[in-house]
Amino acid sequence: MKMKKWWLTAVVVMIAVGGCAKEETEQKQSLQGANLLKTQTSGTAKHAELNQGPAERAARYLRGRDDVRDVVAVNSGDRLLVAYQIPHMKRWSRKQIEKDIDQKLRGMFPGYNVVSSSDLKIFWKTKQLKANMDHRRWDERKVNREMGRIEKLSKEQT
Repeated sequence: MKMKKWWLTAVVVMIAVGGCAKEETEQKQSLQGANLLKTQTSGTAKHAELNQGPAERAARYLRGRDDVRDVVAVNSGDRLLVAYQIPHMKRWSRKQIEKDIDQKLRGMFPGYNVVSSSDLKIFWKTKQLKANMDHRRWDERKVNREMGRIEKLSKEQT
């Protein structure tokens, strides 16, 4: 019985090694023309870096406040989405803190459509959007679409 398992394992390994060894020749055959002109593009047209200066300024301002624990901010075009968390002991004055932050952000960024929220789900979604922007290099259209979904979600919950 042990001999059958050993032979079966050996055959499986040989098939796997033999199948992978031909991969390089198949790739060369699929290129067909060896004299193809190779070009490199940086992809700047499709995946342009989005200027996050206003979002960083808003986050820096909110981090300086003692009634805000954590901040995530994203902007695209004329839209600014800011999500923050209020410390547990400050939740008694949550409405006043939200009103004050919203007024300050609208004053700091008059040309932007500012959406600010202390809701935890909005915070998570904004944090996920920011991570996607950093890692996947999303273009402005995708960022705007996702910001619209988050904005709609924030208006539904209020």
